[in-house]
Amino acid sequence: MEHSPVLVSQLKQVVETPLEVRSVTLGVQIADCSERNLHRMCESIYQRITDVAGRLAPVCAEVSSSFGVPIMQRRLAVTPIEQVAHGFGPDDLVHVARTLDGAAANVHVDRISGYSIDVRRGMSNGARQFIASLPLVLSQTTRVRAAVQVASSDTGVNMDAVQLVAHKLRETAEASSERGGDAAAKLSVVANNAMEHPHLTGAVLPSGSGDLVLFVGVGAAGAIRAALERRLQEDRRATWQDLAGEIQSAAFQAIRAAEVVGRELADRLGADFGSVDCTLAPTLRPGDSVAGLLPLLGVGSLGGPGTLAALVLLVNAVRTAAGFASCSASAHTRVMLSVLEDPVLIAATQEPHLTFDQLARLAGAGVNGLDLLPIPGDTDAGTLTGILADQMALAVLQHRPSSVRVIPVPGKKAGDRVSYGSHMGEAGILEIPWSGQCRAFMDRTGMLPPPRS
Repeated sequence: MEHSPVLVSQLKQVVETPLEVRSVTLGVQIADCSERNLHRMCESIYQRITDVAGRLAPVCAEVSSSFGVPIMQRRLAVTPIEQVAHGFGPDDLVHVARTLDGAAANVHVDRISGYSIDVRRGMSNGARQFIASLPLVLSQTTRVRAAVQVASSDTGVNMDAVQLVAHKLRETAEASSERGGDAAAKLSVVANNAMEHPHLTGAVLPSGSGDLVLFVGVGAAGAIRAALERRLQEDRRATWQDLAGEIQSAAFQAIRAAEVVGRELADRLGADFGSVDCTLAPTLRPGDSVAGLLPLLGVGSLGGPGTLAALVLLVNAVRTAAGFASCSASAHTRVMLSVLEDPVLIAATQEPHLTFDQLARLAGAGVNGLDLLPIPGDTDAGTLTGILADQMALAVLQHRPSSVRVIPVPGKKAGDRVSYGSHMGEAGILEIPWSGQCRAFMDRTGMLPPPRS
């Protein structure tokens, strides 16, 4: 019996789909390491992390080899440091961050998150001290990632916190000016943090978790690209439903592979299995661009007509696949247009048709927010406050998680280029329209009220 060419092609696709795990995150409980003595607390934190995470790297290598599925990044997420080191001043908090950095280096992970604080309801003196520590913490460590949650759909937007963080973001960039302000790339400003999976930069081990929890992130961009290219070679006039089906099929395979790998890792490490993050995110490797999927869907230029529709198609197709592929899939699948990590976006920053306004507008179509976007170094704190407030307010209104990472590049202006080496790419700096016109906006205090249904 002969099978149809389409069926043969679909069966071949399942076998040949390039599968990988984007990230493995081991959540480590360090709440009981809290001490009033700084030295003893740092020693306890370091010992806990190195004891329980010391096997993560070799076990990842073993499982990756056994399954033939590459693992791109290894990460740690710990209990929020605001809880563990509550009451310590900025200088002491720098020592805590260096401890985290040293422990992460010891166990050979790419990053450690948990240097985070939640100020969406207001700021205590301790919270202000924590935020004040960010420029030194992020400029003097390598692997530490930080986050400040300033908004949620329940509370609205804490504009006092947004304004303070905007100032500290500028200081953080200036503190690493010799490296192009790269320390600012390690700070996320967050709304509606999705606690069931520590996927955001600077996210924490979710409250209510066990001592050790393992999470996986899906690497599906390459698989989706391969599936779309195969289908379009067979039929250049494939319908939108056909293309959505190809995306769903490729994402399904990627999610299933990631969960199988994740559960095996958890079992070997003696950890609970947490969840699968199905967010579509890019890497700098050729063919692993999220923005590069859009031309396959017929989008002529990024940000131009059709961009929003194509992004909605991608997000909905991946969410549909996640719902069938795993009971542990995170409920907040999104697309990440990470400018400095996406080769197609990096190239687009050199084209006149891509603007800051277009990237900001795309946040309404399932995109995670403005991510790893280099902006002029002289962008004032008022303009930064407005940029952050816009993204936070949009996330609050739409009841979705959002994370903003912008880098005011010291000494650079719109049209200049900035290069960060192998860990981030070389991109052009986009102009910020109406920069310097938000002083009155910044000076107003209080909360933006939450939306009412």
